[in-house]
Amino acid sequence: MHRSTRRVAKAAFATVLGILSVPLAGFTEARAQGTAQLDQPFPAYNPYPPLPGSVPPTVLPPDLQSELLRVRREVQTIFGRYFAEWQALTPPVLSNTQGEGNPPVLQGTGYQAVRILGGLLNYDENMSPFRNVACSSCHLPYAGFSGPIPSVNLTMVAYPGTFRYRANKRTPQRYTYSPYFAVLQYNQGQGLFFGGEFWDGRATGFKLQSPDAEQAQHPPVDTGEMGFADTACIAFRIAEAPYRPLFELVWGADFDIRWPANTAEICAIPGGARRFGGSATPIALSPVDRTKANNIYDHWGSPFHFSNTHRMSAPSRRNSTLS
Repeated sequence: MHRSTRRVAKAAFATVLGILSVPLAGFTEARAQGTAQLDQPFPAYNPYPPLPGSVPPTVLPPDLQSELLRVRREVQTIFGRYFAEWQALTPPVLSNTQGEGNPPVLQGTGYQAVRILGGLLNYDENMSPFRNVACSSCHLPYAGFSGPIPSVNLTMVAYPGTFRYRANKRTPQRYTYSPYFAVLQYNQGQGLFFGGEFWDGRATGFKLQSPDAEQAQHPPVDTGEMGFADTACIAFRIAEAPYRPLFELVWGADFDIRWPANTAEICAIPGGARRFGGSATPIALSPVDRTKANNIYDHWGSPFHFSNTHRMSAPSRRNSTLS
């Protein structure tokens, strides 16, 4: 009896050790696989050099690059699905709710047009200097719309952006319910702040009247994420995108912008580069063209809010209330 109990105890202990050692086993396996191909035009930056005697030797998991490439394949697949949806979409009818007169809005498939546009923008890797990171790269559905790489979640937590492996400050926000967050406000009676997004409330929603839409404007020019040097790069890349007609259909945006000859070069260099001299607007646009680019950037954020709202269907909301 005692001998049998000891066997069970040893087996349970071995199982626990096996579970705890899974990350280390993954590290060993990743080392055996060799180095995955780097998806940027120059050597990676490693701010976390190996520490002698440390296990693991560095906070960067050895399977990081291969996992980043896996996520890229998944993002590209989902983008392709949204693109196919757009190609198959019956064009909406421009009319008011009574079928005639003003104000004209997108009737019929207008809802789907905005939803699909949000998906295309969310999963488009071209919205980064090296065309290797999309907004969704750190917010995939099967991970609760947060980071989808297990080894990163167990080690460095923050995810590398377009500039490998410069990582950002925090774990990616899980934004499943974020479309329903109110604009940041202070309740004088309770002496408390309500609304906004992120723990520090930095996405206030003051301008776009949606914290969810406003937070979507941060990653494209965050040097640790998508990393553009200028918000106008979003307008420039959308102008080149094959789904630009859908963007124009939904927003009626004006892409008639006189882009300087070096715009493509600037948008291919991550923000923070010495050559920009600390400027947040290195693309030399006229005031009129800058206004057009800013307008497109505001519309960039809004479909994200719409697409996120669509994910929470009525049955899902009802089930979450009952659970």
